[in-house]
Amino acid sequence: MLTITFILADVKVSGVSYLRYTLTLDSSLNNGFYIDRAYANFISEILKNENLNLKFRYTLDVGQIRDVGKSGSFKLNPDSTIKIPNSAIVGSYFVYSKYAFLEANYKNFKVYFGQTYNFWTKQMEDIWVYRFIEKTPTDYFSILSSADFGIAFEYNSKSVNVNFGVFNGEGYNKVEDNKFKDLELTISAYPYTNDNLKIGIFGYGHYGKYKNENEKIRFNSSLAIINKLFTLSFEYSNFKGSTSTSQDTINSNLISGFISIKPNQIFDIIFRIDRYGEERNFIIGGLVLNLSKNLRSSINYKQDKDDKFINVQTEIKF
Repeated sequence: MLTITFILADVKVSGVSYLRYTLTLDSSLNNGFYIDRAYANFISEILKNENLNLKFRYTLDVGQIRDVGKSGSFKLNPDSTIKIPNSAIVGSYFVYSKYAFLEANYKNFKVYFGQTYNFWTKQMEDIWVYRFIEKTPTDYFSILSSADFGIAFEYNSKSVNVNFGVFNGEGYNKVEDNKFKDLELTISAYPYTNDNLKIGIFGYGHYGKYKNENEKIRFNSSLAIINKLFTLSFEYSNFKGSTSTSQDTINSNLISGFISIKPNQIFDIIFRIDRYGEERNFIIGGLVLNLSKNLRSSINYKQDKDDKFINVQTEIKF
């Protein structure tokens, strides 16, 4: 018991949970309460001196299993991660490891090793600050996995951030099944900043191969204008390549834009629209209440193709 107390004394624990009630506008579907996500973060500072800071992060993730073998089942919880066909455990909640990595920080440089972030997703979540309402566009449409196992090198300055990584390429919920590794480059720049306004430009490149040596190539770009009264952002993503089972070339695009208006510190008004491929549109519009530093809530409308939902969602931090 004394040993456990000593170990936990150097670990910072925090977490966040996303709760939701959904009212469906389709009489054939059920309304219901859901836990979209629950994260528990454990961060231990292993070493800290004037030159080097070394820490380890471990994050547990709670999500819900959904059935991709049943037509329309995605409507019950579009935020689920584990997707399996027609199983008795569909609808149950599971716990798994989202992040488990070592981070070394030396002056303006960082090294990450382990199961770490997708740095494009991380950057876009810093712009789209409403993760409890919905994922970022590339994450929502499964263009990118939000975490993967590998090593990444990062350079930070006041206006520029550059991250280059080598990863398995299969995401955090799949086992590595080939000898190839994926290369990722993420660049963030703020060419203009002052006390009232920031303009950010972001770029991302990804190259890898499937087990059958088919290529996968992704390019993303984004522009964000951030003011005390509003945030305006546009994102474009392109996926080129083949699939793991076919030699046919796929070329798919994602275009997204959102605006967040902040008339005061109490509430935000948000609207977002994503266009994926030739036919799929996704829309979010609603009101966000900033109740405290650790508590936010939202009432919003979502539409994915012909599926329409009214949601009451809450973010609770601890």
